[in-house]
Order: sequence, then structure tokens, then C-alpha cells
Amino acid sequence: MKYDIAALKRKMLVKYPFFGSIVASVGYKENKDIPTAGTDGETIYYNPEYLESLSVEEQTFVFAHEVCHIAFNHILRSEGKDHELWNIAADGVINQFLKRDGLKMAKGVVDIAEAINYDAEQLYEKLLQEEQQRQQQQQNGQGNGQNQQGNQQQNQQQSGGGSGEDSQEEEKQQDVGHDTHSMWEQAVKKHKEEQEKTELEKKQEELEGMGEKDAFKKNLEDKKKQLEELKEAISKQASQAGTSTNRDVRTVNDIGTAKPIVDWRYVLREAIKYDVDWSYKNATLEDGVVVANLEEQPMPETEIVLDTSGSINEVLLKNFLRECKNILQHTKLKVGCFDTEFYGFHEIRTEEDIENMRFEGGGGTDFGVAVGAFSRRVENKIIFTDGEASMPDMPLDAVWIVFGGERINPKGGRVIHITPEQLDRLYSYEIESETKGRSR
Repeated sequence: MKYDIAALKRKMLVKYPFFGSIVASVGYKENKDIPTAGTDGETIYYNPEYLESLSVEEQTFVFAHEVCHIAFNHILRSEGKDHELWNIAADGVINQFLKRDGLKMAKGVVDIAEAINYDAEQLYEKLLQEEQQRQQQQQNGQGNGQNQQGNQQQNQQQSGGGSGEDSQEEEKQQDVGHDTHSMWEQAVKKHKEEQEKTELEKKQEELEGMGEKDAFKKNLEDKKKQLEELKEAISKQASQAGTSTNRDVRTVNDIGTAKPIVDWRYVLREAIKYDVDWSYKNATLEDGVVVANLEEQPMPETEIVLDTSGSINEVLLKNFLRECKNILQHTKLKVGCFDTEFYGFHEIRTEEDIENMRFEGGGGTDFGVAVGAFSRRVENKIIFTDGEASMPDMPLDAVWIVFGGERINPKGGRVIHITPEQLDRLYSYEIESETKGRSR
């Protein structure tokens, strides 16, 4: 199975908004010298052949696993501990939470069902006590040979039955489970040499103080909060609608990502085409067989105008922009803002371009301005709005995404209404599934 790092990052950002700063800030690099995946606390390394052997669901699990190691500062917390037992404890806890959240475990992972009830430190102390008891029994000569065999079997079971990494070589910090922890010792040494705290380290301190159980609980709360904020914003829309052009410049921070509200593959007319195609134009004849030439086809183009009038608050604007990020996965994109004036298109190549956009507006709403902003020949035209204005006489074959209960009837195109009830249906299954998993 081929892998797409950008797509996997997006899956993690949507699934784990509470860890979003970690997901976005760390690096992701190929490393064929490691058998599977691992991290040094700053970068996630992966063997491309290993990733390709996994399903998309398993790939997501592997990267979420490494993100958790970074988020919860498992590397530096390993200092002074029995490395093998700490690795089992850290892997065991985060794997159970990821499993509960619906991620598919990769083969060979540490799988301890009871770990869902512990933080890593708590499980480590439990494993350490059990190990000390076994050693004491051996010293007392009570079933020495039998205990040694049982100990080996238990360690094998806790480390996922052995993924092939344990037997590669004996390292000072032995690997367990599916990923390598061989970079951890060097990361601890490097940290001791650096004094200044980064934003990543500040987030790690916050998460370490909370513990794994409370952090995953907070993640679910953040997802619910996002939904409630959007529903509240929709219900309070139009309270600040105006008639003038204010030209206020907004700064929108921490836009984030979200599950697509609309399946854009079907909305965008040309988006499901590949950017390359087999063409028989200028085909050649080889050994009696007609061979097509692989020719590049132009990607579809989409223009979006965002309603930034006075009735659009920051929560609604953020959700407009999150959908723009989802649309970007399928098409070339330009985005512009309007109120009673159109403020020009910005070419969007990456999600960072959306984060760095200049947002102007704050006045009234003139849909005639929005309709007139589009290029004539662009394939896909989309308008994000709350619908709080009269419709223009000019017909336009566009998609209107209307957040709220305002019913509009434009001349031409189609309208997709986003209501609080629709948002509940969209998000409730995922949130309810995670809640049920927590109560088990």
C-alpha cells in the first residue's frame, strides 16, 4: 500500500486536535536503516518499505504511535528507568488508547489490554514490581528454571510476540513492539546539552503533567468543543451584519483541520480525474502492439470566495478555511474574501498559504460582488456564506455552502446547507464511538 505523509498528517490532525501542535511541528523523514519506524523526539523516521506493507489504517496507527511518544515525552521520561520495561509500559498504554479510538494496530505491537487503565508511569511501576518479585523468587530457588521460561514467555507476549527487531542485535536500550527506540538514549544526551525550552517542549510538559489517560480525555473534549462552538456560531449569526465596506483586516490564528463537512470528490466536477492519463495521441507501435503515451493532464481549478462580512465571526471563518484545506486535496485552488467589495484572489498551493492569508471585510454582504468575482472559465466555483443577504439577478453555476438556517434560492448552481442538526449527524457517530470505547 502506497503512503501519503501529508494525508496521514491530516488524518491525525482531525482525529487528535489536542495533539495538533505536535503533529504539525515534527519532521517526517525516510530512513531505510531502521526496520520499521521510530523517533528521536524531534523527527519521526520511517522505513518506506515497512509503511508500504501496511494498510492506510495501520500507517495512521504507526504515525500516531510515534506522535504520542513525542507528545508525552516518553524519551526523556525513560532516564533512570529499566529501558525495556519502560518501553513496554509506554507502548502498552498509548497503543490501547489508539486502539480504543478506532485505529488498527500494526502487526507486532505491544498489546496489553489492562494498560487502558494506567498512565505510563503507573504501568511501569506495576511491571517493575512484577519483575522484582520474579527475580526474588529466582534468588530463593523457587522453581528457577520454570520461572525463567515463564518470564521469557511473558516478555514475548507483552512485546507483541516479537516483531523481529528484538533479535536483530542486543542494544543498550532494547526495542520492544513494532517500532525502534534505539534513538532515545542519544536524544536524552542531546536534551541535557540544550537549556532553552521550545514550544514543543512546553506542550510536552503540559501533556506529561496530565498523563496519558487525561490527555486522551481532553482530546475528546476538544473535539466536542469544536462542534459546539460551530453550532453556537451558526445560531448567533447575522447579529453584526452591516451595509458598509469596512476593510477590517482580520488575523485568524490556529485554524486547524476538521473532518470534511462535504464529500468534495463528488462536488468538484473535474476533481476525480487523475493529473495524468493514458493517451493514444502520438501512440507508437511496438512489436505489433499499440503503446499509449503517458501524458500530463491539467488538474482541475477551483475558485472560492469567502463571506467575511460583519455577520461572519471567527469560528465560522475558521470552519470556512478548514473546508478550504479539505478542498485543496483535490484541486488547484484560489481563495478570496468579500463583503460589499471583493478583495482579490490568493493562489493556494499549501495549507500554510491558507494560514497566512490576509482576511479583509467586516462590512455588509453583497452577493452580486461575490458572483462577479469568479473567472469565466474556471471549472469549480464555490461561495462560503451564512446566506444573510438578497440574491443577485445574475445567474451563476456555482456551489453555495450556507452555514445556518437561512434558505437561499440563487439563480443557477446548487445550495448545500450546513445546519446544527447536520453537524450532529456528521460528528456524533465518531464522538459516541470514542465515548463508548472509554466506558468499556
